[in-house]
Amino acid sequence: MPAHVTVLDSSASFATPEHIAFTFRLAGPMIRFWAWLIDVVLRVALMFVLAIPLLLLGLQVGIGIWLLMFFFVDWLLGGLIEWRWEGFTPGKKACGIRVIGVDGLPAGAGACFLRNVLRYADSFPTFATGLIAMVVSGRFQRLGDLAGGTLVVYAEGTGNARPVRLKDQKIDRVANDLPAEIQAVVDGTTLRAVVGYVARRGDLHPQRRAEMAKPLAQALIARLELPRTLDPDLLLCAIYQRLAAPVAERGGLQVASRAAGYLARRQRTWAETEDVLKLRTYGSATRSTNGDPPPARFAALYRAACADLALADAYHLPESTVGYLHHLVARAHLRFYRRLSLSWRHISQQVLVEVPGRLYGDGCLRTALLAFYGTFFLSALLGWANPEAAQAYLSEGMVDDLKEMYADPPNKRSVEQGGMMYGFYISNNVGITLACFASGIFAGIGSLLWLAANGVFLGFCFGYMATVDASTKLHFFEFVTAHGPFELTGIALGGAAGLRLGLGLVRTRGLPRMASLMRSARESVPIIAVAAVLVATAAPIEAFISPSGLPWAAKGVVSLICAALLVFYLVVLGRRAQAYMRVNADNGDA
Repeated sequence: MPAHVTVLDSSASFATPEHIAFTFRLAGPMIRFWAWLIDVVLRVALMFVLAIPLLLLGLQVGIGIWLLMFFFVDWLLGGLIEWRWEGFTPGKKACGIRVIGVDGLPAGAGACFLRNVLRYADSFPTFATGLIAMVVSGRFQRLGDLAGGTLVVYAEGTGNARPVRLKDQKIDRVANDLPAEIQAVVDGTTLRAVVGYVARRGDLHPQRRAEMAKPLAQALIARLELPRTLDPDLLLCAIYQRLAAPVAERGGLQVASRAAGYLARRQRTWAETEDVLKLRTYGSATRSTNGDPPPARFAALYRAACADLALADAYHLPESTVGYLHHLVARAHLRFYRRLSLSWRHISQQVLVEVPGRLYGDGCLRTALLAFYGTFFLSALLGWANPEAAQAYLSEGMVDDLKEMYADPPNKRSVEQGGMMYGFYISNNVGITLACFASGIFAGIGSLLWLAANGVFLGFCFGYMATVDASTKLHFFEFVTAHGPFELTGIALGGAAGLRLGLGLVRTRGLPRMASLMRSARESVPIIAVAAVLVATAAPIEAFISPSGLPWAAKGVVSLICAALLVFYLVVLGRRAQAYMRVNADNGDA
């Protein structure tokens, strides 16, 4: 097979600091579809239930609050639940799957947020892009998983800690008569085949047992020089009894497997580990709450399970026991190494240092500003010089709506109407910003198209409104003055974050392409968060200040303050943060 062909794999293995490798079974598209469908149904039901009391508050205010809730549920709730609920959502929990990091650790807040926002890109068209990505990735990762560095795996294992117990004196007698060199002759692969057969034999017809046992039994009879008349099923059961069954006294027979005996005595400890893992409030080795086991006890249980798994694997013990321990260690590993919660110190470091430092002089930001403001000003000039072109682009109905909307001074909006429009601006404008960012996964091209499309649309609106009668024109520009800087720059920042995300696929800087994408995604998440906050901050200004009866001069002061804050953040803080990051990098190299 050519080296460049990606092969679908149904499992993923991870090494731990305890020198243990455990395996998760990957969740395929169908089970993930059912989990997604359950979550969608629950979201729709939630929004329906919320709509009833909200509408009773008053039509306009209720609609505004409902739109706020819709935006939160549609864009953010899934990531928040996955982060706080250890990779589960209600749908994933019902289907027995969960989200983890590609490093085998729990998915962090940024990864959970990113994979849910990028669901927008996976949905093009009708989720075909996500399905194609799952196949091409080889590990059923959609675009959000590739960028966020996550996998979706089965949460529950199929292993069983209870080995099969055979109560038959004939089996005991044959096991006693087996030669001493049986342990040297039967290697791990053969023993596992024997264990697998014994585990299934209870469900098989006697004739079927003979058919299945005969090939392996004949080979063992020849190697051990046993009587050829020995029943194949009886021989395999005797080998299991001798080498793999738990320690027990059976007709004077002391089973010789010391490792199996040791692990059989460990089942009480495994049960305690299971009980600890069921506690929702107990989560890590460094943090506990009142009433929980001490963190040191959980650490001891986890490392004991790792040692038991290593022993079971080394001695080729029954597949059921090994599988159970794999599952137990994997679950304990995710809980023990749970990522640290976000702190205000970390958030402030990202917002006040990392983001402005990356954006200062950033080529992605310059490109995004050019794509957005360049098309905006060109379209505004064209719409002003040729109103018919603007009218043809915007449609006659939209032009009429604009003129009607701004025919009167922008001081007619009540507080109730402002509340409704606030919800609309959050849902629509922040949604546009996040969609602009998510489209950047397509090598940045999607973000550029979003920026250009929004720049053209807004530019034609501004250009056409500059040609209408003086009072309508005055009302329009008075309305857009206050909130314009934050809203427009926020959309441009969202596009810059999308360009940085997509750039990871193009400029890898010596890393594998997927590793480069993950690095760019980590860098872009704080930027899109700042962009979303800017647009969200513009929403109350647009809902309450822009349509208020304040004089235009006062709204101009608000606009100047917003613009000054942007300059301070992007230029002053950016220059200082970049110098600070450069000094830290030099000290790190030294």
